[in-house]
Amino acid sequence: MQQLWSAVRGLLLASVLASTLSQEWAFGAEQDTRRETDQTPIWVAQQVDSETLDRMEKIAEAYRRRGLYEYAEAIIQDVFEIREKKKGPDDPEMAYYHNSLGLLQVEQGKYAEAESHYLRAAAITETHWGPNHPDLADELNNLAGVYRSQARFAEAEGLYQRCIKIWESFSGSDDPNVALALNNLGGLYALQGRYAVAEALFQRTLRIQEKELGMESPEITTTVNNLAWVYNKQGKFTQAEALYQRVVKIWVETYGPEHPDVAIGLNNLGTVYRSLGDPTRAAAFYLQALAIREKFLGSEHPDVGTTLKNLAKLYRDEGRNKDAEPLYRRAVAILEKALGKNHPEAAETRTGYARLAPEQNEKNPIKKSNPSSNTFTKGGVDH
Repeated sequence: MQQLWSAVRGLLLASVLASTLSQEWAFGAEQDTRRETDQTPIWVAQQVDSETLDRMEKIAEAYRRRGLYEYAEAIIQDVFEIREKKKGPDDPEMAYYHNSLGLLQVEQGKYAEAESHYLRAAAITETHWGPNHPDLADELNNLAGVYRSQARFAEAEGLYQRCIKIWESFSGSDDPNVALALNNLGGLYALQGRYAVAEALFQRTLRIQEKELGMESPEITTTVNNLAWVYNKQGKFTQAEALYQRVVKIWVETYGPEHPDVAIGLNNLGTVYRSLGDPTRAAAFYLQALAIREKFLGSEHPDVGTTLKNLAKLYRDEGRNKDAEPLYRRAVAILEKALGKNHPEAAETRTGYARLAPEQNEKNPIKKSNPSSNTFTKGGVDH
């Protein structure tokens, strides 16, 4: 009886959240009920109507848009379990929920869990709809993003190329989905230092997206951000700065000033100003990005590690090794835990940490190193 009440209470609290979204204590109460019982009894699940589940999904989407990914994941996990009991694990609709969970887990740096959900989604879709269905391309694209984050570049490239073929055959070469895959393939090449190829793909992507979606659409920001990053890597700092400012403006207007996507743009503007030799402005942007990321993503998220590393490099460049050392130490711990010791970003951060000379002081700064890229996120390149 207690188990039944716990499950029902969780659903009731989710319903209450629809009208009290700002009261985040309600989520905490719902989390307590989830700890009391990990599984919803099937005979309870069968009595939950579709309207209630749809409301729960809308609540989760509201949390996602606010950058509260852990909250959104918990609610979608409830929906997933109930729908799976109603429909069975192999129903084609379950691919959507595997994919949704994977997306939320990627935002939190849970790459292994996301990979499992994306693989399951792709298997269900391919079984029911065949190897050339556009829904399969969506899921393979997301799986490729996980492989890219894990530095499994060859696997990611093959999946992106397969996505492009599926979408081109289904919708033509100027479809926004084709643009998405081209952008992601460009991001993969950029991570490998193939900047000219990446730039061409980003420019082609942006032409398609601006034509189809408009100049101010949030959906073009990933490409704009990535193109800015390639410009920055090639020393085109003024062009990069203008594009990053454009991205931040769109994100702030869309999500508000405190959102993980806004933090991507702020972090990248910091890197541009570091490249331009303006450490004061660079530090200000890095610190803004760090505050947002720690607030919304948690202190152990790999994006937090990226910004800590960037701020540490900035301080190192100024000869402020005492300030850089704890930031490097923390960044190494976060990135090795989240990405693995062999990931390029973790390795680069360890190298930077090792370069700190104990005898270095404020009057004898070490030579500046060029800023380097490390990881791509939903919002684009983050370096």
